[in-house]
Amino acid sequence: MTKEILLSKTKNEVLEFIRTRLSFNDDLGSQLRHIDKEVFKKEHRRFDMSGYDSKTGQCTKHNLAIVNEFADLGIYDYTSYLFLDFYKGEGTLYFKYFTEDENQKVEFGGYSFTTAEIIYEIFTKTIFSNKRTRRR
Repeated sequence: MTKEILLSKTKNEVLEFIRTRLSFNDDLGSQLRHIDKEVFKKEHRRFDMSGYDSKTGQCTKHNLAIVNEFADLGIYDYTSYLFLDFYKGEGTLYFKYFTEDENQKVEFGGYSFTTAEIIYEIFTKTIFSNKRTRRR
C-alpha cells in the first residue's frame, strides 16, 4: 500500500490497514495450540505503554520497531527526528519537521489511545500532512 492509496481511504480503513500490518503472521498462529484462531487473527503487536524496562532500552526498542513497520510509507521523510516515548501510560510523540526549526510535541493521555490510533496520528503529522519532504 502506498501513501497515495492510504490518502484515498477513510480513517477506519486506514486503522484496519495499520492493524493488519501489525498482525502476527500465519506461521506463528499455526504453531500455537489451544487458542481460538478467529480471535487470534484480530490480535496484533501493541506499544508497551508502561515506559518501564526490565532491561535497559527494551521498551524503547519494542516501540520503535512498531513505528518502523511504517517507514516504507515515508513517515521519516517529513521530519528531522521522530520519537515516541511512554511513561506510566502517558505517550508523547516528539518530532521536528524537516523544513522547520520548531520542535513539535503531541501528547496521548493515558491508555485511551490504541497503538493503531497513535500510528494514525503519526500519519496525520507526516504522510497525510502537506509538509515538504526531504529528498532521499
